[in-house]
Amino acid sequence: MIASLPMYDRPETRGAFENMNPEPPVLVLDGNGLSCASLVAAIEQKAGVELTDEAWLRVSKAREVVEHITSSGIAAYGINTGVGSQKDHAVPTAALAEFNRRLVRAHATRVPGPSLSEGIVRGALIVLLNGFAKGYSGVSEELVKVIIGKLAEGKFPTIDAGGTVGASDLVPLAQIADWLISSEQAQASGLPKAKETLSLINSNAVSLTVGALQLVELKNLTWAQELAAATSMEGFRCNLDAISEIVNKVHIRPGQTRVADRLRTFLQGSRLWSKGEARLLQDPLSFRCISQIHGAVEEVVLNAEEILTQELNSLADNPVVDHDSFAAFSNGNMDTTRHTLALDQVRQGLAKITDISGERIHKLQWTAFSGLPTGLAAEDSAIGGVQFLNLGHIAASLITSVKIWAQPQLLIAIGQLADGVEDTAGNAFHAVHDLQRQIDAAWTIAAIELSIATWSIQRRGLSEANLGVAVRDVVQSILPLLPVGVEGIEVFDLSIVRNALKNR
Repeated sequence: MIASLPMYDRPETRGAFENMNPEPPVLVLDGNGLSCASLVAAIEQKAGVELTDEAWLRVSKAREVVEHITSSGIAAYGINTGVGSQKDHAVPTAALAEFNRRLVRAHATRVPGPSLSEGIVRGALIVLLNGFAKGYSGVSEELVKVIIGKLAEGKFPTIDAGGTVGASDLVPLAQIADWLISSEQAQASGLPKAKETLSLINSNAVSLTVGALQLVELKNLTWAQELAAATSMEGFRCNLDAISEIVNKVHIRPGQTRVADRLRTFLQGSRLWSKGEARLLQDPLSFRCISQIHGAVEEVVLNAEEILTQELNSLADNPVVDHDSFAAFSNGNMDTTRHTLALDQVRQGLAKITDISGERIHKLQWTAFSGLPTGLAAEDSAIGGVQFLNLGHIAASLITSVKIWAQPQLLIAIGQLADGVEDTAGNAFHAVHDLQRQIDAAWTIAAIELSIATWSIQRRGLSEANLGVAVRDVVQSILPLLPVGVEGIEVFDLSIVRNALKNR
């Protein structure tokens, strides 16, 4: 049975629904109130979705504009013309339905490789609906009802994860759109109508969904990394002056202050707060700068969450349909530079956190720094200890990967996409995909640090009663999972520690 770690004021990352019925849960969208947390909660709870009355009215009014444009013959991009490099070709009114059907399938090219999870498909549909609820897309009420119905059914197609460069998630959204308009309900409603294909595919709904999922998980991960770091501070017998209130008071760094507060909470009751308990007058920077580095990353993560929340409640559709002026406006709102730039910073910050975790992992095994036997072996011999299990090498390999995935994606974009008309992209999906890979590796790195820190505490023979309250519970949960004293007799599986950390 996998042990579970205590929470200790773990950050709340699953937002509650507003206007939610308890059975079954329903997320009500108005185009402005969707958050990363509420989107993730809707995905995990497989919530139904509805629009507010005001949102339905806005959808109806925007549709009037599209129908006016098609009946009047006024040229409007993507409504009665081709798209991209074929924008200068008119589409006759009688051919609009056929044009929209073919446009979907032309963009839905299957891409060999990984597929999106059903949760991501569900999330992308919710993001699309929230954009439509703003009333500037011009889609029909019938299309909105089809999407709501598909969410209620809860059965989703296999969608390819490739083919998007951050100038709308064209390929995966086109595959979703093809599935939608091929449904019996869509066929019976005469879908797709003018502009509806463009509104379905001209969005970053997939990238935003993946980004929201990762940022929500990242809050849990960074909390776990701080808990592992606090355990390392106990195992190393650190000087806690580095996280004292006065040290964090004199520097205007809100994130640093919050992290130091949490570390003090984790270490509440520890003997390290007593005079003469710290082994060194000044510890290595990887211990001494935990609150500074983790705090800086927390600020970046919160900024990224704010940006993604704004994007979740924005419209990337082109053209924008305006009921007040009864006109359509060509634009570049699908550009993803803003959230790619924010996520690039997040990935670099996460790489920095894992980097100093790796330094602590090795300092705890390094007798010149730790004062413990090399590799935390019970005695000087050819076998035993953490290094005998090769955990340091595993951590180094994972940290290397995390650093590779931290490279900025914004500047890697290939310029030419479509005959010179589409000549830049933000690479948002690449940014969130690399963050996803980083987070997965970082959970294992945190589990390694927690294992080695716990091992260090055991090797020092420290009484659990003298440890910080959170660290005490960690040691009680993790120590039985470790092969202390029986190294090499059976193969050690890190997943048991990782699962205990993730499922706390």
